[in-house]
Amino acid sequence: MTPTLFALGCLALIAFTFVTGFRDAPNATAIPVKTRALTPKIALRTSALFNAVGMAMTGIMLGSVTTHWLTVPHNDTGLGLILTALISAIIWGIITWWFRIPSSSTHALIGGLAGAAWAARATDLGAFNPFSEPLTTFLFVPLVLAPIVLFVLAWAAVFPFYGLLQRSYPSTVNRFSRSVLSLANSLISLIHGIQTGQRAVVIYAVLLLSAGLEVHPTTYIISALFLAMVLGFGTARGSSRIGYTFAHQMVKVDPFRGAVAQSSTALAMVLLQFFLNTPVSSSHLAASAVLGSGVNQRFAAVRHKIVLRIILTWFITMPACFLLAAVLFLALSPLL
Repeated sequence: MTPTLFALGCLALIAFTFVTGFRDAPNATAIPVKTRALTPKIALRTSALFNAVGMAMTGIMLGSVTTHWLTVPHNDTGLGLILTALISAIIWGIITWWFRIPSSSTHALIGGLAGAAWAARATDLGAFNPFSEPLTTFLFVPLVLAPIVLFVLAWAAVFPFYGLLQRSYPSTVNRFSRSVLSLANSLISLIHGIQTGQRAVVIYAVLLLSAGLEVHPTTYIISALFLAMVLGFGTARGSSRIGYTFAHQMVKVDPFRGAVAQSSTALAMVLLQFFLNTPVSSSHLAASAVLGSGVNQRFAAVRHKIVLRIILTWFITMPACFLLAAVLFLALSPLL
């Protein structure tokens, strides 16, 4: 059973990486495309390139420092836990993509791991915590605090930049804003690739250990390079369904406010990634920044029903994936 679980776990990891790129691509590309800073094709290709580069960097330079957040038994139970958590995150990602709602693949995976661990305890297959830190650490800062702070910062950042540019020609402001949007698209994609890579290479290493296979130092590099291609391909095939929600339906933004939103998102992702090393969601940050800068205008066309749907989805992502993974693990448990 072990080889089968290992193979299925690897396939699920590949599928999860592809779905992550496919559904998260609009986080970086939606506003540049909407404001005509980039064409859809160029935006997706640029985002795909930097996503792949970010994940490759994880394997080459960061792999050795990202191995502490996930701990599972090194046996069939561990393989089943990873497999069911990945499947639940994939299912949730497809559901939210279908309904055009941005959600966090990071928190979907965390919820799935917690649900599978609970099911393992319920079936007497082991009582353990798959996380090296309390679950609240993965909840409060990224899910509640970071989006609120970024919303306020994006809203406030409009004032000083508006004061600096108010005497400039509109064409000059738009041209400068579109240049900022192009750069932000690349930076957001790069950090997203690093974050995705941190998850993926650790999960692959855990799969190897749980299958009784040896993990060589080059494992991080090989797995990251392969998964980087998968992430890049998924991003290049990214859909505009989710991007249309927060770039067109949630609130309308001009190039100037779009540049404020995207640059705020990029800055927040850099700070949270390299200073706090917190598993944040690019979907949460991008939507919060766009909403914050978008409401800071005289005629803010905010669709409150869309905003409420997005916030509700954020808060039910982890419980929904917890339940999905728990049910899947309970169904798989007789074979473990």
